[in-house]
Amino acid sequence: MKMNVFEGIVTAFERYAEFRGRSSRMEFFPIYIMSHLLMALYFLFENYIEGFDVIAFIIQFLFIGSLIPMLAAQVRRLHDIDKEGSSIYVLIIPVVGLITLIVWFCRRGTVGDNRFGPDPLAPVVPEAG
Repeated sequence: MKMNVFEGIVTAFERYAEFRGRSSRMEFFPIYIMSHLLMALYFLFENYIEGFDVIAFIIQFLFIGSLIPMLAAQVRRLHDIDKEGSSIYVLIIPVVGLITLIVWFCRRGTVGDNRFGPDPLAPVVPEAG
């Protein structure tokens, strides 16, 4: 099923703590980018805005609220390319781990069903009834 950026964010939050199944790139990247932008905003403006306390609290609250959906989306994205969710631990390796993970996240998922579930891009066939 094709989706736009807004639908990707909504779907990621609807599947808040769902670590099973698969996620397409369009479901994954909006939540991934959004959480990293929140983190970047916080660090960018932390020392430059006077009275940043209230804004900082809001940004931190939003970032913390996006951590579990982002982690769940990362695991589902790894499942989409037929990798175990524990492959996320490749991040332990500085720089190389991050690059490897980003490359994996950008890869097209397994076409058709894999051991983690049906293809999220497969057309939905209505049941005959």
